[in-house]
Amino acid sequence: MKHLAFLFVFISVSVAAKAEYIFNDNCKQAYTDILCLKFLQANNRMQTEKKLNPGNQVPYIIDNYIDFLKVIIGEEEKDFIALKQNKDFRLQKLAADGQKSPWFLYSQAMVFMQTGAARIKFGEYVNAALDINRAYRLLIENQGKFPAFALNKAVLGILHSLIGTIPEKYRWAVYSLKFEGTIPEGNAELKEAYQQIVANPEFNFLLPETAFLLTFVTLNLTADLPAALELVEKFQKPPLSQILKESPLLVFACANTYSRAGENDKVIKLLTDCPRTADRYPFHYLNYMLGVAKLARLDKDACFPLLNFLGHFKGKNYIRSAYMHLSWYYLLFDDPRQYEVYLQRIKNRGNNQVDNDREALTFSQNNVKPELPLLRARLLFDGGYYEKAVHELDGFKTNSIKSEVEYTYRLGRIYHNWGKTDEAIVYYKKTIKSGENLPYYFAANSALQLGLIYEKRKDYINARIYYSKVQEMDFDEYQFSIENKALAGLNRIKGK
Repeated sequence: MKHLAFLFVFISVSVAAKAEYIFNDNCKQAYTDILCLKFLQANNRMQTEKKLNPGNQVPYIIDNYIDFLKVIIGEEEKDFIALKQNKDFRLQKLAADGQKSPWFLYSQAMVFMQTGAARIKFGEYVNAALDINRAYRLLIENQGKFPAFALNKAVLGILHSLIGTIPEKYRWAVYSLKFEGTIPEGNAELKEAYQQIVANPEFNFLLPETAFLLTFVTLNLTADLPAALELVEKFQKPPLSQILKESPLLVFACANTYSRAGENDKVIKLLTDCPRTADRYPFHYLNYMLGVAKLARLDKDACFPLLNFLGHFKGKNYIRSAYMHLSWYYLLFDDPRQYEVYLQRIKNRGNNQVDNDREALTFSQNNVKPELPLLRARLLFDGGYYEKAVHELDGFKTNSIKSEVEYTYRLGRIYHNWGKTDEAIVYYKKTIKSGENLPYYFAANSALQLGLIYEKRKDYINARIYYSKVQEMDFDEYQFSIENKALAGLNRIKGK
């Protein structure tokens, strides 16, 4: 999700900011093509633009967006190499003229930022930090020259928010680069930028990505799910509803938010209706999302989108997780032979960059078959089917320590999302007591959820206790995600 949060920042270009940055009808249409993943069509338009208006610098911005999105969505090394090879040429073009325009420094910053985000995807962390640092410096300089420039505020809002979630053990790198920022600061900047764009009809075409950025920060960093849902609902109404029907990127944004909210039927409908025509760059991850969502509803056809994802995606992330979900599918639908086949495949393909894949690898290495009531309860919970999930756990008994800890954890999560918070607190505390010295994520995430509950109740003393407890635990599964969210919580309540 954080890689994709970057991308909407990078798709913002000028309507008509000086002669060097001319966003005419041809460039506007190319911009819309990008949102709809029609990269070939956008590229053709930009080749025409370069011939008709050779002084227009917008095509080089759009060219870089296309290369960047291919890297982030497709994860193919050839596209990553192309992005890096074209970097200096495009920076040279963008720095040729237009110093008096807010787009002069901003467009160069976006090239550095895009390259930096792509480097993170491919594990080039040192060079990524250098590129993002360069982008940050350009944005700060641009902010000083053009303090009212809305898009500058939007990008800095994202950066300031993300800086506030960096784990303590990596904070030295932030200090060495002289990055500063907090989640409240970043969120305020994004809100201000969003309101400026809403108020200015000239920039209405920037609403989709600005709303997405605000949704990302609200959902992932401020932990305000109702506010994120409110923002996503705006995608369902004019003027954004039409582009939602055509843009897999915006479909992803909405589906991700609904998934977090447990509105699984909406997720499935959005992803099923998402356009997948041949003229669009394929967004295979959406098939992974659809398969996971269908499995959460225990649909008998949940295997097909997962198989589609595995058969076509050439990247490395979520591969192991897809195999794990397929193994669960065949276990649930009583095909033990296929369960074993996909269990073994987890070890043979993919990598461990994302939490989901690390969980899948651990699952395959432990080689402990899930107990069906716990598995069904987990999946139903993920889909927001809370009453059915509780029913699955009625009378559950086990001789396994891990399963006992998972049992109390599942009930805590179910009651929490169901709105029965007092019951959730009881089960979360039981989970921490029995599981805090085990390598599983159940106790750590229980502490995180207790922190969120107490923060919402404005009981900041207990919120701080449980957010801090997450940092003290030693666990393997979902470590980065859970620790990041706990750190974000501590960041939000600092001084309260």
